[in-house]
Amino acid sequence: MTGGLSELEACVLGLIWSEGPCTPYHVHRIVRSSPSPHWSGSAGAIYPLIRRLEERGLIRANTVRQGSRAGRLCRISPAGRKALHTWLGPPLPDWIAALPIDPLRTRLRFLGALPAARRLQFVREARDAVRKNLATIRADCRRLAKGDDPFEHAMARGALHVSRARLQWLNEVARMLADSSPAST
Repeated sequence: MTGGLSELEACVLGLIWSEGPCTPYHVHRIVRSSPSPHWSGSAGAIYPLIRRLEERGLIRANTVRQGSRAGRLCRISPAGRKALHTWLGPPLPDWIAALPIDPLRTRLRFLGALPAARRLQFVREARDAVRKNLATIRADCRRLAKGDDPFEHAMARGALHVSRARLQWLNEVARMLADSSPAST
């Protein structure tokens, strides 16, 4: 947590700032569509979180009518803007630049527990999954390049660079496995 906000709380607060005024459903759709699997974009996570932000005075929500339906429209409050600024920094906590959790890297550490054929299969499937994600991220980059928010586009470009580096790393692992196979000796 930074400035009393969890990363997900701060992200939702930031979305309400950038998208706002907006409905909790709109925020839920954005988080759910993120290529990052680390946050729950489920309604069971987002709606209570928005209620907590409102209870803490970080957002304000008004009931509005759209046809026969009533909905809530959220706006960031002055206290929410201050909390968002504190979270954004500077100063930045040291852990922000540290390596994030990476289940792929963790599993690779123990790849020696598998027989050689399954090691190769693991790397093939990992590369295929990263390539698939790369295609999605490239499409996001193209779409966001046409938008009016350069920071949203920069965020997507960051995901693109990280994913390309992961693919390069997996290619190195594949070469290492090929060089150590019995057929190459």
